[in-house]
Amino acid sequence: MSVNPLRAALLTLSLALAPVNAQQDTGAPDVGDLGTGGRHTIQGRLYLPSGRKLDRRLRVRLSGVRGENSTLTDDNGAFAFRRLTAGTYTVTVDGGREFETATETVDVFDGPRRDQPGQVFTVQIRLDAKRAERAEARPGVVGAAPRPVPPAAVALYEQALAAARAGDHRRAVEHLKAALELHPEFPLALNELGVQYLTLGEPAKAAEAWRAAVRLAPDEPNLRVNYGILLLRQKKYAEAETELARAIALDAASAPARLHRGHALIRLGRGDEAERELLAAVKLGGERPETALAYRYLGALYNDRGDDPRAAHALEAYLRLAPDAPDAAHVRAILEGLRKKK
Repeated sequence: MSVNPLRAALLTLSLALAPVNAQQDTGAPDVGDLGTGGRHTIQGRLYLPSGRKLDRRLRVRLSGVRGENSTLTDDNGAFAFRRLTAGTYTVTVDGGREFETATETVDVFDGPRRDQPGQVFTVQIRLDAKRAERAEARPGVVGAAPRPVPPAAVALYEQALAAARAGDHRRAVEHLKAALELHPEFPLALNELGVQYLTLGEPAKAAEAWRAAVRLAPDEPNLRVNYGILLLRQKKYAEAETELARAIALDAASAPARLHRGHALIRLGRGDEAERELLAAVKLGGERPETALAYRYLGALYNDRGDDPRAAHALEAYLRLAPDAPDAAHVRAILEGLRKKK
């Protein structure tokens, strides 16, 4: 089968632009703007003391100098606050009867240019059981629930996050490996280990970490999304498509899962399915930078079909959302060529 050179050009570099994060966008409902009218987002997910995702809804409050707002998490513990201006915010989780109140401070800052798109700031909050319940817990009772993560392992995990934020990814790996020695059944640590290994350019080790994380937490869609993106980078398109399809089955509102499954489907020659997934990603993601890649893949798909008007429209949307992308000049040249065909 011949390869359309323009389609190939549009798909080149795409994986370099697809970030793998400790936390993907949640797709949680928009809860308002706190009256700030900004362009940034704070999103996050709550985790049980065991390290597994929260499987119920809890109230989350966001407060700043301009007011306070609140929302309920979705059934997977995900939440998001959008349209925020720069400033310092406090995320507070009302743990109810089961968990202690948890707080996290998030500094939201603007980029160096005013015309830059908004940024997404992600937090992961691990809940602690109520102190009274911990004191009353009876030793020796065996249940189906996983063992709680020891405080020492949690401390090492948090040290790893701090090291990663400081740019010391080797130190982050050391902390994460130490945490996993203390508690091998720690999906959050395995997920972060995959992120750090990928940052260090060691995809085989990243894949090993994510495979282990998925085995421990098979119902966590974000783990499958991260693993699926890695498989795409390794050009294992069929495996990536399977993993991302499973993520969608767990969370149909995951824009990243649909975006990257669409890419995998293009690579597998399943264009109609790819178009449906990419259009779903656009609908779920809205006019945000994270949606840009979906438009570029759609541009490649429509160009492959000879549908120049729709290809041009998709690429224009890509450049609007990602004007400073590394391949922006190349895409502009492709777009100019499509316009000359009119």
